[in-house]
Amino acid sequence: MLRIYQIDSFTAVPFGGNPAGVCLLDEEIDERLYPRIASEMNLSETAFVRPGADKNNYGLRWFTPKVEVKMCGHATLATAWIHFTELGIKGEISYETQSGKLGVKYVDGKIEMNFPSDNPYRVKIDEMLGRIIGVEGECYYSPLTEKLLYIISSKSRLENLSFDFGLLKNCDFGYTVKGLIVTSPGDEKFDFYSRYFAPWVGINEDPVTGSAHTVLGPFWSAKLGRKRLSACQLSSRRGELDLELLPNNRILVLGKAVTVIRGTISI
Repeated sequence: MLRIYQIDSFTAVPFGGNPAGVCLLDEEIDERLYPRIASEMNLSETAFVRPGADKNNYGLRWFTPKVEVKMCGHATLATAWIHFTELGIKGEISYETQSGKLGVKYVDGKIEMNFPSDNPYRVKIDEMLGRIIGVEGECYYSPLTEKLLYIISSKSRLENLSFDFGLLKNCDFGYTVKGLIVTSPGDEKFDFYSRYFAPWVGINEDPVTGSAHTVLGPFWSAKLGRKRLSACQLSSRRGELDLELLPNNRILVLGKAVTVIRGTISI
């Protein structure tokens, strides 16, 4: 029997933001069980967390229903939310992951996550990508996260995007691609908007994506000339994030969360 939770991340209300599973382990389990449990949860990501060698240090892994991923922001937020609000952990927590050590804090009702950031560089595949998604724009690539970033002109075009995910998945862009971020300029409410698509890992559209904002943060910081930014991801569930650029290619990603399910899973 394992304790397991479902949390809505990057939202202050149930059934918004991005749902994630969090499975608490006392020790490593059979490697075959990780993807099976994630498939049973059938969420974009399920986090598996186990105690580390030191106090407030944990091992953390993330699985979609199909594959293990190197980074997942919303499932990290969900894990920290359980540690701080359900288990009563105090102080800063450190997670050992495939993406290195990630530090988290509980600050004024939000989870603050310290992630590596990656400033994407310009790639000339605008026409190819534009034909697939049906909107003209400019394309960039993040080698650290293996994501394409595509900037288009308006929020309304972003909201109305509709295209063939199979065509996107099967297109050879000349780069290893695990996700597509489409972004547009902001307004009086938010500094920028985005949507995120990842059919390569079995997620056609992810509701709210922390890892995408480790790329969006540096990109929009350079454009707007500010280190602190507010963001909204325009999926049907919507999510809100605060960002702060730090030295040495690091970024703070902050968001709220809500626990919606508490239970156990039999294995």
